[in-house]
Amino acid sequence: MNLQLHKRAVLAGLALTSAVCLSGCGIGTWLPWLSQPDAPEPVISAETAVPVPAVTEAAPDLTALTAPPVTTYTTEATVPLTSLTSASAAPVTEITIGEIPVPETTAPPPEPDEHGLTPQDYAFLHDTVFVGDSICSGLRVYGILPDDNVVAKGSVGVRNIFENKFPVREREFGVSYSLYLLEPRYVVFSMGMNDIRMTTEEEYCNNYDFLMDTLHTVLPDTKFFVASITPVTADCEFTDNDRIDRYNEAMKTHLESREESYVDIASCLKMWDNTMYPEYSGGDGIHLVSSTYYIILNSLCDSLVDTRIVGGWQDGIAYGWAKKN
Repeated sequence: MNLQLHKRAVLAGLALTSAVCLSGCGIGTWLPWLSQPDAPEPVISAETAVPVPAVTEAAPDLTALTAPPVTTYTTEATVPLTSLTSASAAPVTEITIGEIPVPETTAPPPEPDEHGLTPQDYAFLHDTVFVGDSICSGLRVYGILPDDNVVAKGSVGVRNIFENKFPVREREFGVSYSLYLLEPRYVVFSMGMNDIRMTTEEEYCNNYDFLMDTLHTVLPDTKFFVASITPVTADCEFTDNDRIDRYNEAMKTHLESREESYVDIASCLKMWDNTMYPEYSGGDGIHLVSSTYYIILNSLCDSLVDTRIVGGWQDGIAYGWAKKN
């Protein structure tokens, strides 16, 4: 045997010995393709093998990377901390517990309507009944206020009010029962023109005392107000404003000793000469045109609602002292 044939025999023997060892040593248990003769032996060819790309790209030249430029700042552009003095700093206000401001959180009040009345004014008027004579009845006749808010008729005075019946809820009742049915929070008495030529000032005040004392037994929780007698024009022949003023002043003074209050609705109707504006008159110098009643109601609400003398709630609207602000 020559040297070439000897090398081939040795290699064949080694291959046979390796195969026998692999089969008998249990290695086939983790090489499935060796232990399962039915499974085809995978063939890896040049076409199915994933080629490994050759790295041919040159490594980057790190020496070519340079640092970004560094911006330098001079001391001229920098404000030294020591230059900040107390004069340039914002002043600090010391606030004690009693001086802490309360933020305003309420909405602005609603604007008045074309008659100058606000929702708060109407809420008060809803809770109020006006009692009086033919001048007072204009509030109902002109439709300024609903019928249930006016108990009034012609020829009525303080001296004879219990002798009259008033139209209330499609029937007629005396003043006491009328107010008992209506149950107002407030009552404004507006009369006197039929009294100033029939009684003295003292009798006028005493008659009012009797009226209010009687009605308090029916309406113990109702607040009463006495409105001034309205003025007349300069050409009125029935009476004059000097006489009216005397009765008004007597009533104002008289009520200072009672729980009821006096309300001035005469001044808003007067000119410089103490007479009523002619355009406010209904033609006779005594009775009033419809627009004049809105002047009176505005004056009344200014005196009672805005000053918080009255107060309450009506349809979710607070007025007078019931308002938070």
